Amino acid sequence: MNSYAGEISPIISSDGKILYFVRDGHSQNKAGQDIWYSTLNEDGKWNPAIHPKNPLNQGYNSGVFNISTDNNQLLVRGAYVDGEYESSGLSIVTKNKKGEWNDPEKLEIKNFSKYSSLGKYNGSFLSTDGKTILMYFADDANGGNSDIYVSHLILKDKWAKPKSAKDVGKFISKALKNNTWTEPEKIGNLNTKEFDETAPFLAADGYTLYYSSNRTGTLGSNDIWMSKRLDSTWKKWSEPINLGAGINTIDWDCYYTLDARGEQAYMVSWKNSLGAADIVKIKLSKEVRPNPVVLISGKVFNAKTKEPIGANIEYENLMDGKNAGIATSNPQTGEYKIVLPYGINYGFMAFAEKHIAISDNIDLSTIAEYKEITRDLYLVPLEVGSTIRLNNVFFDFGKATLRPESFPEIDRLIVYMHQNSNMEIELSGHTDNVGSKENNLKLSDDRAKAVTAYLVANGIKESRIKTIGYGETKPVSSNETEEGKQLNRRVEFTILKN
Repeated sequence: MNSYAGEISPIISSDGKILYFVRDGHSQNKAGQDIWYSTLNEDGKWNPAIHPKNPLNQGYNSGVFNISTDNNQLLVRGAYVDGEYESSGLSIVTKNKKGEWNDPEKLEIKNFSKYSSLGKYNGSFLSTDGKTILMYFADDANGGNSDIYVSHLILKDKWAKPKSAKDVGKFISKALKNNTWTEPEKIGNLNTKEFDETAPFLAADGYTLYYSSNRTGTLGSNDIWMSKRLDSTWKKWSEPINLGAGINTIDWDCYYTLDARGEQAYMVSWKNSLGAADIVKIKLSKEVRPNPVVLISGKVFNAKTKEPIGANIEYENLMDGKNAGIATSNPQTGEYKIVLPYGINYGFMAFAEKHIAISDNIDLSTIAEYKEITRDLYLVPLEVGSTIRLNNVFFDFGKATLRPESFPEIDRLIVYMHQNSNMEIELSGHTDNVGSKENNLKLSDDRAKAVTAYLVANGIKESRIKTIGYGETKPVSSNETEEGKQLNRRVEFTILKN
């Protein structure tokens, strides 16, 4: 991967399988600095670096500042309009259905030129959730030292309970295409007047920040430092920690990056390099790793035909129903990929026209180790006879009182019924075989009635709902295992008329 030229600014994909970087002064470059990338072999070795052509390299100094979790979107250096370079700035590049890169699209960052003109260099990093950009700008008025700044995505339409399923799709579509950002502001107590703070990298947990600085305590020139975000203001950070001699050297160390697993890092060092700066890999001790996250991947399918679907995916905090992130699935393969930090009980589901989502959930409220989980999502055609399980409806054990984290799920059913004013449904409750048949029948009926009461209280006519409890009479799995019992304990609805 390294050459006689300078290899700088590496950025690793969340799954650790693609590494983009910049080669400085290479004979094949179209400009002084061009984008290159390498992919990981199954044997754990990196393939020879590839030099992509237009639109990633167009004859201007180029670089990749971030890769989306699904590897289908890049944050790149330079502001491009209609595929043509306009000025210093940032742009997003996305893949089309053929897997080719589209032309870069400029991000509208308020007063960006005011900060980019402070000095000779600047750079950026986009957070995993796609809502925050960390930037650094050199300031000639401050001896050429740089400070770290933050800018946030401006959602023109705030997330609220949608009036129709189409509104859900519109919100997600707008959010994915939105490119308007707040004016950069300094992130707070990490910046110093007399030292250089540069090349920030925010780990997938959204809290652990790594950056390069020559502040007091370095081993030589710039070193890699680590700090934790303490609140939602982005201005309060823990006291920075030097990552030490196992990572830093007496030479210039910078451009730190790591994948979602967080067990090994890539960075740039001049020590024992082939020519100029080289990219090196480091195995990390637990003390300098970020908080663990979960990498979820899977496919979106039509539940009836089992064919893959291109869909919008939304994940939410089940406790308050607030949007926690958005993604898309590949229209050809149905594949999607997201990273979720621990500390929240999440619900997530796919949306596509003329389909109803079968939601899923994953409880990450308890902190654990890094995991990779496969979860396929299913969309049911909106037609008579379709049955949809309400996975995110919760009750206390042996009771029929809805828990608050159930409301976002039932709200979506309200959306569909408002949108399809002629729709009539059978709302049914089901149990496993634990306990007497009589008690199970009553419990299932009471739970179905509890959901019906919520629907009626939110404007759905009771005449459109047939409520019934089936107890343990309609299992969908074996009651011999705990997993099977969990599948049998459910509330679902079947479309009777539409």
